[in-house]
Amino acid sequence: MPSLFLRIFFLITLLFTCSYLIGCGQNSVHAPSPIATNTLSESISNGNTQLGTPQIISLLVPLQGPLSGVGQAVKQGFLAAAAQTNQNKPQIIVIDTTKEPTIQAAYDQALAQKAQFVVGPLLKPQVQTLAGLQLSTPILALNYLNSDISTPPELFQFGLSPLDEARQAAQHAWKSGRRSALIMTLSDNWGTQIGQTFADEWKSLGGTVADRLTLAQSSSALTRQISHFLQFKPPHDRRTDFDVIFLASNPKVGRQVIPLLKFYYAGDIPVYATAAIYTGLPNRRLDNDLNQVIFCSAPWTLGQNSPNPLLYEQLLVSANSPGFFRRHRSYYALGVDAFHITQQLAYLNQSLTQTLPGATGELTLNKQRRIVRQLTCAQFRKGHVTLIN
Repeated sequence: MPSLFLRIFFLITLLFTCSYLIGCGQNSVHAPSPIATNTLSESISNGNTQLGTPQIISLLVPLQGPLSGVGQAVKQGFLAAAAQTNQNKPQIIVIDTTKEPTIQAAYDQALAQKAQFVVGPLLKPQVQTLAGLQLSTPILALNYLNSDISTPPELFQFGLSPLDEARQAAQHAWKSGRRSALIMTLSDNWGTQIGQTFADEWKSLGGTVADRLTLAQSSSALTRQISHFLQFKPPHDRRTDFDVIFLASNPKVGRQVIPLLKFYYAGDIPVYATAAIYTGLPNRRLDNDLNQVIFCSAPWTLGQNSPNPLLYEQLLVSANSPGFFRRHRSYYALGVDAFHITQQLAYLNQSLTQTLPGATGELTLNKQRRIVRQLTCAQFRKGHVTLIN
């Protein structure tokens, strides 16, 4: 009898736990609301929008197609964060945006199910579509629109923009006493935009851009190109008009560039990059070629499980595989923080100085209703990623 009782008790407990963590299609999930804080008001006015603690939340993410992995990671992070709270249970409705003809149809469905807060979508064109509508409920979009696009007061923006990483790389380099930069970027639109963002932030701080280089794609061309760019003259002369390098690159190209900088006697110059330089998977043999590179990223991307180590480990264990979790952990973190923002938006909206520790960084809300992330910086040392101040 005792063993039968224990088995029944375990089964009931397991079913109760799973009800929090599993959401699909348009199914709804009940999850507790967060522990109240003394600084969080119940409801404050933002234009015509009331920001409080919502009882019905719709999450709009893609669960099929090429972005299904990203969508699943966001969903699992969101639901796990919701399940970890322990007071008034909001109803969470997960809507698969790939099953709807338009993003407006997905939003209308959320309203039909009486959502008091909508989280998503992920894609910028879909966010822009919603920005053009007359909105009747707060939306936390999981991407950023261009800053020159007008948005309604109900629309808040939050995402994993690499532009944040470029800006904070510039800020870190400036605080380290660097003043003149060389900028090296990939030849695609991403590289151009990242390089320009770094340059704009660098100049706004007072720095100068000594020169820029668009990196060649072939190894042989890259060798000649960097030699010429550094104005190298044997045996060991090179240009001296710079004291920092910013590299907008992927790991493959970065692992070629860094050894070449050392070969041409620029190995003593600090190199900054974005998180794109890191695969997210430890690989000491290959990442030895990235030693000394500094980049800033989300705490969870760097394997730093604070501010919620229990939740980090829970998601790692429950993921399809450890590799899937590590490749997508920034999106798990996005889901975790998105849920916490729905519960703490009134608190953040009280002042530009209010902060919320998050898995994607330390979060604040600016005047444009965009969530700003203060990232964690790290450096490759002996093939390992090591956190730095």
